Amino acid sequence: MEIQIKFDENGRIVPFMNGNEITMNESPFLIFLATAGMCSAVFVRSFMQQRGLPFQEVGITQKMNYDRMTNMVNDIDMVVDLPPNFPEKYVSAIKNVIAQCPVKRHLAEPPTFNVIANLNPVLEK
Repeated sequence: MEIQIKFDENGRIVPFMNGNEITMNESPFLIFLATAGMCSAVFVRSFMQQRGLPFQEVGITQKMNYDRMTNMVNDIDMVVDLPPNFPEKYVSAIKNVIAQCPVKRHLAEPPTFNVIANLNPVLEK
């Protein structure tokens, strides 16, 4: 399973799967998964802009090992395709920037989810 993260002509970060833009109408689960790559793209774009490097040619592919039996993702590889003229001295820095993404950190150390069911009637205005 792969999600491609691209920058549109306005610099907006857009997730795609199988050539189609991922939206909430398509799948909230895919949006959830795509946020890891989209968060990485925010950090990469900022890094590139701070150094005066063009970010429009950067592509991010989020490769996921998806287990259809459990409906769970087992691992995620974030592949960053950099432009040919990208300075080699920044390659490890890009990896470090992506590691700072809070979505990635939350997936690595998930919070506890609590479900609270209220029996109180909804108050009408």
